[in-house]
Amino acid sequence: MGQRQQAAAELVHALSLAQLEPQLAQALVNPATDIGACGAIAEALVALHPDEYFAALAPLAGDHAVPINLRKQIAQAIAGNKPSEAQTLLTEAFRTLTRRLQVKLAALLASNVTGAEHLLKLAADGRAPAALLLERAVKDKLLASKPVNVNERIAQLTKGVAEQSGEIQKLIDERRSNFNATKASATRGEKIFTLNCQPCHQIDGAGNVVGPQLDGIGGRGLDRLLEDVLDPNRNVDPAFHTTIVSLRDGDMQSGLFRREEGEAIVLANSVGKEVSIPKKDIVERRASTTSLMPENFGEIISPADFNDLMAFLLAHGPKPTK
Repeated sequence: MGQRQQAAAELVHALSLAQLEPQLAQALVNPATDIGACGAIAEALVALHPDEYFAALAPLAGDHAVPINLRKQIAQAIAGNKPSEAQTLLTEAFRTLTRRLQVKLAALLASNVTGAEHLLKLAADGRAPAALLLERAVKDKLLASKPVNVNERIAQLTKGVAEQSGEIQKLIDERRSNFNATKASATRGEKIFTLNCQPCHQIDGAGNVVGPQLDGIGGRGLDRLLEDVLDPNRNVDPAFHTTIVSLRDGDMQSGLFRREEGEAIVLANSVGKEVSIPKKDIVERRASTTSLMPENFGEIISPADFNDLMAFLLAHGPKPTK
C-alpha cells in the first residue's frame, strides 16, 4: 500500500494534477497513510503551491526519525496550504531534530537564495546551530545560492564555533547501538535523573528550572536525547548560553544569568546553585555560545545507568495533540 501511495503522489507531482489535490491533502493527514509515502505526498502538494520553506520541510513528513508531533504539524500545514506556519516549523525543526536531520534540512533550505537567507538569519538569531554552516553539504549549497556577503557572514557566524568532536560522536554511536529498551528500566532511570539532572532540570513538576524544562522531552527520540546529554554544546538555546565574568582578583565565574539585584548580578552555576557577584568586582562580562551543562556525563554515568536514564526520558513523551 505504501509503495502505491508513493507512486501515485510522484505521478501527481510529475503531471501537476491539481484536481487530485484534495485527495492528497486528506491522505497526508490520515494516520493510516504509510509514513514513507508521506514525504512524496507532501512534495507533490508543495509542487502545486511552490514555497521555498515548505520545499525544505516536505521530506521530513516522511521520515521515521522525525518526532511524531513535528511530522504531524508539517503535514497539517502543507495539507492546509498554510505557508505562514513554515517559518515557525523551521525553528521547531532545528530545535528538536538530530544533527543528521538538521544537516539535511539546512542543505535543502540553502538550495535557493530565499532559503539560504533565512538559514543565515536563523543561525544569527540562535534558532539554528551555527555549526551547520560549516557542514560541507550545507556550505556548498550556501555558496551556490549566493546570498549577499555569504562568505563574510558564514565566517562571522561561525567564529569560535568548535568543530564536532569525533570522540564524542563515537561515544554517541556506541551508546545508541548498545541501548536495549527491553533491559533498560525507567524506574531506575528516575533515580539517575534525580541525582544527576534534577539540580538544573525539572520534569513533571519535580526539580529546578536552571536549565530547560523537560516535560515531553521523550518526543525527541533516542538519537536526539543522546546528542543532548553527551554533547550538550551541539544544540544550545540562546536563552541558556553561559555568561562568563572576569573578576578584579583574577578569578573567573560562569553560569546562567538569572537577574540583577541592586549592585550585584546573580548567576546559576553548573550544579544549580545561585551565586551573587558584586558589579564593582567585575572587570569583564561576556556571553558564550556554550552550554552550562557538564560534558562528562558519558564518563560519570555507567553505560547501564545511562540506558536506564534514556528509558526514563523516553517515557516522558509529549501529550497527544488534538
